[in-house]
Amino acid sequence: MSEETGRLLSVEEDPAIRRHEIASRLTNVERRLLTYLSRHQTLICCVGNIGAGKSSLVKLLAYSTGMNALFELPDEGFEDHVHNNNSLYPLLATAKHSAKRTLGRYYGAINDFIVAQKEAWPNSAELVSAQRHLHQAALDIQHAYLDLRKMQLQAMPHLQASTCIDGSPLADRYAFCEVLHRDMDEPYLTAEALQVIDRRLEDEFRPLVRPGLLVILKSPVDNLLRNIRDRQRDEEGAGSDLPEGLVRLVRALNPRYDAFVGHLRSSGWYDGPVLEIDVSRIDFVSNVRHLIAVYEGIERLLVPRDFKA
Repeated sequence: MSEETGRLLSVEEDPAIRRHEIASRLTNVERRLLTYLSRHQTLICCVGNIGAGKSSLVKLLAYSTGMNALFELPDEGFEDHVHNNNSLYPLLATAKHSAKRTLGRYYGAINDFIVAQKEAWPNSAELVSAQRHLHQAALDIQHAYLDLRKMQLQAMPHLQASTCIDGSPLADRYAFCEVLHRDMDEPYLTAEALQVIDRRLEDEFRPLVRPGLLVILKSPVDNLLRNIRDRQRDEEGAGSDLPEGLVRLVRALNPRYDAFVGHLRSSGWYDGPVLEIDVSRIDFVSNVRHLIAVYEGIERLLVPRDFKA
């Protein structure tokens, strides 16, 4: 691990781990995390650009450490993992499917607008209509995700043990919304829509549970786009040619995530520990040594040194 700067820690592989030590090193940190997180109800939020691997990390955490796992989109073969609370499944599933449908309409509105920009005259009825449709779709997708995030955060205190969540309303606001309002060729999200979202955050989310740990996944854009192509999600445009609007969004989001933690600190939303993972160097999905580094980073930031598993 690198030296801790304040309460932010960057994950680095330990090259000194020998092959015969891997099983013990992995299971020991998993055991300590499982014991601590079962006794101390904690919320871990995983955030990052599209294709960074948030849902993959949440899956691994859930089954390695006994945590509940809540996702932002339906995931075939792996839905929310909630201990002994079956009543939540229908509610969360409905909210996720609504967000997925809204996301599909949103990507469609972006592409329709891009086509209209190329083919229609400036100020033509076709371009104005496409722009109005885009503005509404951009606000609709934010509302859909806020509805889901709110439901998840309201449920978390009533769940057994600890919970890890794929995504955050704060990432929606300080990464996605910033991009849609400020970083496009012209705003996809209007100033009025941004005010609506800010009011919802203040009124509905300030009283809700805050994370005990924020995990932020970062990567160069080319690596992210390759991951998106590989996973073949329908709403992201299956195939080798990703929608132009999605590619623009991914490229614009990366610098926003670089500034994300600073926004959280300055706005007073979060002052807790942050674990940063460069997924172009730390492949926790297919490299066990890298997974150990991630888990030991989480342990270092969350678990007191004198804790006995």
